[in-house]
Amino acid sequence: MKTLFFTIAALLCFSASVFAELSVEDLEKIRQIVNESEARTEKRISESEARIEKRISESEARTAERIAELEKRFSAEIRAQGKRLDFHGALIIALIVAIIAFVAVPVGFITYQYNRHHAQRNEEIRTLREKIEALERERILEA
Repeated sequence: MKTLFFTIAALLCFSASVFAELSVEDLEKIRQIVNESEARTEKRISESEARIEKRISESEARTAERIAELEKRFSAEIRAQGKRLDFHGALIIALIVAIIAFVAVPVGFITYQYNRHHAQRNEEIRTLREKIEALERERILEA
C-alpha cells in the first residue's frame, strides 16, 4: 500500500505540468480574466444596491402614505369621540341641573310656605298676647 502511494506521488511530482512555466501571455490572460470577473462582480453588487435602495424608497413611501392615512382616519375618529364626550358632558350637566331643580324648587317652595305660615302663626300669637295683656289690664283696672 505504501509502495503504491509513493509511486503515485512520484508520478505526480515528475509529470510535465509540474515543470511547466507560465508565460507572460498566460499571466496577462489570467489577469484579464480576474479583472473581468471583478468588473462583473462590481456590476452585480451595484445593481443589487440599486434594487435594494429602490425597494427601500418604495417601502418608505408606502409607509409614509399609510401613516398619513392612519393619522387622517384616527384624527377624524378622535374628533368624533371628542364631540361625543362634549355632548355627554353637557347631558350630564343638564341632568344634574334638572335634578337640583326638581329637588330644590319643591324644597324652596315648602320652606317658603313654612316660613309664611310660621310668620302668620307668630303674628297671631303676638295678636293674642296683646289681647290677653289688654284683657288682664282691664281686669286689673276693674278690680
